[in-house]
Amino acid sequence: MKQFKRVIALVIAAVMVMSFASCSMIDEGDTDITRDNIRIGVILSGTKDTATGYTGYAMSAINELLNLGYGIGSERFNYTVENVNPDDADAVSAALTEVVNKECNLVIATEAGYLDDIQKISGGDNEDIKFFVCDADNDGKNIYGYKADMSAAMYFTGMVAGMKATALENPKLGFIAQSEDGTLVNAFAMGAKAANPAATVSVVYSADAASAADKLIKEGCVVLASDYEDEAVAKAAADAKIFFCGFGTETYANATNEETGDKLYASAFLCAPLYNYTQLYIDAIKAVVDNKEPAPFEGGFVEGITYLSDLNDDTVAEGTQEALNAAIASLESGDLKIDADATVDNVTVVK
Repeated sequence: MKQFKRVIALVIAAVMVMSFASCSMIDEGDTDITRDNIRIGVILSGTKDTATGYTGYAMSAINELLNLGYGIGSERFNYTVENVNPDDADAVSAALTEVVNKECNLVIATEAGYLDDIQKISGGDNEDIKFFVCDADNDGKNIYGYKADMSAAMYFTGMVAGMKATALENPKLGFIAQSEDGTLVNAFAMGAKAANPAATVSVVYSADAASAADKLIKEGCVVLASDYEDEAVAKAAADAKIFFCGFGTETYANATNEETGDKLYASAFLCAPLYNYTQLYIDAIKAVVDNKEPAPFEGGFVEGITYLSDLNDDTVAEGTQEALNAAIASLESGDLKIDADATVDNVTVVK
């Protein structure tokens, strides 16, 4: 599945090379923004080396963007502020002051929690700065939200889990959800049922992944999934000798014991639904360089904004890749419709 995303990125990169090249051949004034003088500020809740959470997704996209070869170098991202807690208004304010004082043309705010403070400073003297904010809505001025539709990736994750349940002759799947809107749970449950009509999904709404996982294991669930990233999901599955396909858990699938070098959770890992913000960041940069109003910053599986990690061939059920290939082809052709707002009958809430 990862290869699907890479192909899209490479095709787009070729287009962007020509687009940015044409910009740089124009005789521009000293104040014009080009790919050679754009200043990009990035506000992270973690560090540049963080591989998990929204910081991890942002840095993965930035690193991929730098490797695509269309002229935006790492020096354009030298205005990064790290370890900014979205819940600390003073820290967010200080970070915004820093990137504004660096005269950034584009500020990428990687957490929705930064939005309130950005709204306070986005107008006036800063109206020429484009603020690019994760999971926010456009304000009609200079704040632009970027969003990814995870429904299809979660549907395919459900298929993987459903097929594993068939192989284990146990239909019980578990889902840990932080959001109670139910859309990702529904998408997962629909995918599971498509692969295994007998599949049932027990869901726990909780930010405490360890406690939620324990409840689901006691319910007899043989696969754990989630709509947020937490190592506790991987650990609980590995300790219970069951399986997991938690949100963003590809990092934990490769985790090793620092002393022994042994894989910690690989024997329990099936797959992971993931974000890829690279194309959205490319679109944002191009909008700044071209001095144009950006198109909506959103997309899902077909656009390559979300994807499924490579399957763990050692743990997934036989025939899973072939079933996924067929389902993805149906999604691309429009034959497969995933309505994550629809009511599903195989989900039970566990208190």
